[in-house]
Amino acid sequence: MDASVSRRTFLKTATATTAAAYAARAIPAWATVDRGTIAINTPLETFAYSDVELLDGPMKKQFEENHARFLHLEDDRLLKVFRQSAGLPAPGEDMGGWYDGTGFSLIHNDFHAFIPGHSFGQYLSGLARAYAVTGSEETRAKINRLVKGYAQTLDPEAKFFIDYRLPAYTYDKLSCGLIDAHEFAHDPMAMDVHEKLTRAVLAYLPEKALSRQEQRARPHKDTSYTWDETYTLPENLFLAYQRSSDTFYRNMAIRYLEDDTYFDALAAGNNVLPFEHAYSHVNAFSSAMQAYITLGSEKHLRAAKNGFEMLLTTQSFATGGWGPE
Repeated sequence: MDASVSRRTFLKTATATTAAAYAARAIPAWATVDRGTIAINTPLETFAYSDVELLDGPMKKQFEENHARFLHLEDDRLLKVFRQSAGLPAPGEDMGGWYDGTGFSLIHNDFHAFIPGHSFGQYLSGLARAYAVTGSEETRAKINRLVKGYAQTLDPEAKFFIDYRLPAYTYDKLSCGLIDAHEFAHDPMAMDVHEKLTRAVLAYLPEKALSRQEQRARPHKDTSYTWDETYTLPENLFLAYQRSSDTFYRNMAIRYLEDDTYFDALAAGNNVLPFEHAYSHVNAFSSAMQAYITLGSEKHLRAAKNGFEMLLTTQSFATGGWGPE
């Protein structure tokens, strides 16, 4: 980047250029969001994925490689830990890493099987968004199989989450995946599965969004149980409300807005970002924006605007980084 161009100027210019490019795109009929999937109209809406055209280059190559990789991950591998927990036949290879069912040891600093199945919802979301871009029927069929396969493992008590270290973290990703399967791939089961999951997982969540400090102050088995991210939940809960019009989701979203230790301070212009977890606390700005979009909350709009301003001017995070380090 030219040294004479500030980061702020670059971002503003890039945003304006991108918006102009959006306006010039034709939208294939299969790639648009079916407005029948949206139950609540909001003052702001996102552009359709088909509004963006990736030209030949590294970004398009990366998208195509990721789509192919997700598409060819075996269903049995993705569903294995959920089937194991449900006592169902669980063929296929392990996924490896954090995803597997057993092996975590904090004492030995071994994070294998740290949060089983944690990224299933992200794979589902990625596939749904890839379908929105490509219209690939093979992709849509895989989404349908995965939603159905996951539904078969989900009992009314969501026993998968018993003694689970980060229930909010993994639920949030499952929530996003099911919402995207509904919105972009029009999966007929996704929102019913979403409601069943959400009502069941409440038994494993605290009464409100908890900061890391608040989690450490409560009884816990070991420190790994204090790393959950309840403060990221409202974004997808507000989206679920917009898709279903069920006030259960809206009320739950309000309940998990981290106002007392985060958004109130940001709205007042106080920088509380240092020493927080970069990935999840920056993501939480999306929850603040959904509170504004859904509820018209000016406080949460101020919190997000001030937070992003602080990121640009005083607080630097590496993407996905851990703030204190």
